[in-house]
Amino acid sequence: MFMQNFKLIIALFIFSVSNLRAQNVEFIKANFPNNKEEFIAAEKKLETGRDFFKQGRKEFEEYRKQYYLEHKYLPVSYHDYDKAGFNTLKNAIAPLADANRFNPKNGRLNYMLGFISFLSEPSGKETLRLLQEAYDLGANTETDVTYWLAWCYHLGSDWDAAEKYYGLYLQSLEIRAKGNAMFIDDVRKKMSECQIGRALSIKPLRVFVDNLGPNINSSFPEYGPSITADEEAIFFTSRRPGSVGGKKDVSDNLYFEDIYSSVKSQNKWQAARPLSKNVNTEGHDAVSGLSPDGSKLYVFRSTEADGGDLYESTLFGLDWEHPVKMNKYINTRYHESSVSLSFDGKRLYFISEKESGFGDRDIYFSDMDASGDWGPSKNIGPEINTKYSEEAVFMHPDGKTMYFSSKGPGTMGGYDIFKTTFDGVKWTKPENLGYPINGPDDDVFYVVGGSGNRAYFASAKTGGYGDYDIYKITFLGPEKAPMLNS
Repeated sequence: MFMQNFKLIIALFIFSVSNLRAQNVEFIKANFPNNKEEFIAAEKKLETGRDFFKQGRKEFEEYRKQYYLEHKYLPVSYHDYDKAGFNTLKNAIAPLADANRFNPKNGRLNYMLGFISFLSEPSGKETLRLLQEAYDLGANTETDVTYWLAWCYHLGSDWDAAEKYYGLYLQSLEIRAKGNAMFIDDVRKKMSECQIGRALSIKPLRVFVDNLGPNINSSFPEYGPSITADEEAIFFTSRRPGSVGGKKDVSDNLYFEDIYSSVKSQNKWQAARPLSKNVNTEGHDAVSGLSPDGSKLYVFRSTEADGGDLYESTLFGLDWEHPVKMNKYINTRYHESSVSLSFDGKRLYFISEKESGFGDRDIYFSDMDASGDWGPSKNIGPEINTKYSEEAVFMHPDGKTMYFSSKGPGTMGGYDIFKTTFDGVKWTKPENLGYPINGPDDDVFYVVGGSGNRAYFASAKTGGYGDYDIYKITFLGPEKAPMLNS
């Protein structure tokens, strides 16, 4: 009898302690009777931070609403939010952090700090801690705390935890389904991504995935790798300091894109250098592709007059000539981005946002006409293109295998890299390249080396130098069966 009572007392003690830890503490005088002056100072900090938060969150919501009106779905990748409202929200960090040090057990306060942290470091440990604390405290937090918490776990490849919290958020949405259709569709897609991520990560590919290192990557975004067939030279886009003009794009507060190149020496990449001012300008200049023989570099440029167009530069001696704008069958008033030239040079595959597509960005192709220029373009079709964005097309030298990135069905999150093959009649159903090439964040701009043993791509994987980095994939081939004793 004594032991039963003792166990009951212990159980009640543990329950009361755990309950205490998860108890929300409101910012009211009655909760801090012995810290009146500190309370007054913290309350003022909270009020200041809350004002900045409300304004920044309003900007965020306006951006999200506009994004949905334009795309007919909510952002798939957190990069799609483009840190909307962050310039205002960051002013809330210091006062909210001061208030949080005084009262770390306020759910609403942890939520605000966690949400701001998500916009800058969505997979960071501090972001996860703040949002988990906000959820655990339970009181006076926003109804979408489970959504941002789930996405944190999602980006950390914790598929079970992500699905759990997405599920809780979905339940709250379905109670009032009217008016929540876009949020319901979004969370269901993300839950599907977790299921796919779990299935693919159980059977990892036999590959090495290696960061190309600090001679290529920096704490700023690097992406769009294009390599020569012998893999001795690489071209890529970076948004690092030192760009031509040294200016930042006001839309995202990042440096304008410039194109860099690097060569190998003793099997090591040398420090990357920007291409000459023949190619790089004060605006956006990005790598769009490289011809199989390495003589033509395709460049993306954007101005206020259009959504961004494609240009072609030819290697002359040791330098690249001024890029020439491609014709009307390739460029439109919409956004055109990456390019891949077929091995025989007679067909050009490219990405466009033109209205004739099935979604935001689609893959098109154009054949060379009798004059040696590109003829009318055609959409590659619904077998490949989805209502979401397709990007970074790359045609294998075999002339029938295509790689591209998509945010559509079948991804683990954000952009994933897919493969499809033309069987002589149609393209096969796209196949996710799998884990660890793809992960829960954006994986894009996949190109294959001439030997076929290696590939290169850009990824926002955790553990890089910052933002997007460029990685090398080394294929190990099928695992050999163990030899049996004779």
